[in-house]
Amino acid sequence: MQLLELERDLSGADRDAALARHDEILANLEARISAALREGLPPDDYARVEQLREANVVARKILRLSAREN
Repeated sequence: MQLLELERDLSGADRDAALARHDEILANLEARISAALREGLPPDDYARVEQLREANVVARKILRLSAREN
């Protein structure tokens, strides 16, 4: 359901505002990930957080591409 709502937001009249809002959420997640990595994590947690960082980068790229497509 959330993906359908996101798609609807990005194809609506206010798509630029929706893109900015959703990208801000992902940017804030990136900031929290970076802070956690700077502070140091146990090896098992580090690997998972690094994967989350990579997924977040991909999510931001897909978000921008989706907005451009509509």
